[in-house]
Amino acid sequence: MNMVQNVVKMYARDKWGWFFLPWVILFSSFIVNLFIAAFLPVDDKIVTGGLMSIFIYMMVIGIVSLSQTFPFALGLSVRRRDFFLGSMLMISLLSAGIAIILCLLSYIEGSVIDGWGVSLYFFHLPYISDGNAFLQIVIFFSVMLNLYMIGFLCASVHRRFGRNGMYVFSIVAVLVLTVITYIVKYMGWWSDIFNFFGDHTAVQFALMLFPITICLSLVSYLLLRRATV
Repeated sequence: MNMVQNVVKMYARDKWGWFFLPWVILFSSFIVNLFIAAFLPVDDKIVTGGLMSIFIYMMVIGIVSLSQTFPFALGLSVRRRDFFLGSMLMISLLSAGIAIILCLLSYIEGSVIDGWGVSLYFFHLPYISDGNAFLQIVIFFSVMLNLYMIGFLCASVHRRFGRNGMYVFSIVAVLVLTVITYIVKYMGWWSDIFNFFGDHTAVQFALMLFPITICLSLVSYLLLRRATV
C-alpha cells in the first residue's frame, strides 16, 4: 500500500498538469464563451459544448501520464501492479474532485446567477443536469474516468507494442468502427439507436460506462505487465 501511495505522490508533484492546467483550459473556454454571449443579441438560452474541454483533457492526461511516469516509476523499483493501482487511485480522486466542483458550478449557474446574466449555460447543461446533485457527480465522474482509461489504454498499447503496434491498433480500431457503421446503416438500425438514447437518462448511460471502464483498465494492466521500459 505504501508503494501505491508513493505513486500517487509522484503524480501529485506535477501540480500544474494535474490540478491547474485542466481548470486553465476549462475557464479559458468559459471566458471566451461568456464574452461571445455578452455581445450576441439572443433572447433564448445559449448552450455550448465548452465543458467538454476538461473531459478531453482527461483523455490526454491518460496518455501523457503513463508515457512520462512509467519508466521513471519502474526505475525506482515500483512494481507494475503498484504503479497501475496508484494510477487508478490518482485519477479516481481527481475525477471525484473535479466532478464535485463541476456540480457546484452547475448549481451556481442554474440557480444562483442564472446564466451569468447573459443566458449562457456552460456548466448547467440540459439532460445532464436533469437529476439531483449526486447524480450529476456520478455522470461527471464516470465520463472522466472512462476517457482517462481510453487514453491510458492507448498509451499502454504503445508501451507494450511500440509505434508499429500503435499504428496497427489505430487501423484496426478505424476498420472496426467503419464496419459497424456500415452494418448499422445496412440493417436500418439508426432509428433504433436514436430511440435507445432517447429512452435512457444521462445517469443510466454513466452507469453503463463503468463496466466498459473496468474492461479498459484490465486490458491496460495486462499490457503493462509485459511492457518494456
